[in-house]
Amino acid sequence: MTEPNFEAGLRSLRNSLQQIKELLAWQQLQEAESRPHEPPGFSMTDCVETDLRNEYSFFLSTALQIHSVLNDTSLTIPEVKLQSIRSQLAKIEQQLYGLKLNQKLCTC
Repeated sequence: MTEPNFEAGLRSLRNSLQQIKELLAWQQLQEAESRPHEPPGFSMTDCVETDLRNEYSFFLSTALQIHSVLNDTSLTIPEVKLQSIRSQLAKIEQQLYGLKLNQKLCTC
């Protein structure tokens, strides 16, 4: 059995995190440029919101897959390497959680 490509998975998470940050910047720009009681010059709100939800879902799904592989006891990967990957994954996830995206996407 070949070893999972953790670097590709982590790279994918980093790229996804960057995309989320860029979408949040667009969202903030839209909010800053909005004027009450005036129609918007153009609206990307729905598009940005959808893209943000999709990217967030992709991130969570990818992170869950990596966690699943890391917890697979049938793999024979050195513990040092597993710890390194877990550490990198935790740092990426902390950056995402620091964005408080779950609060921003809540439709409650």
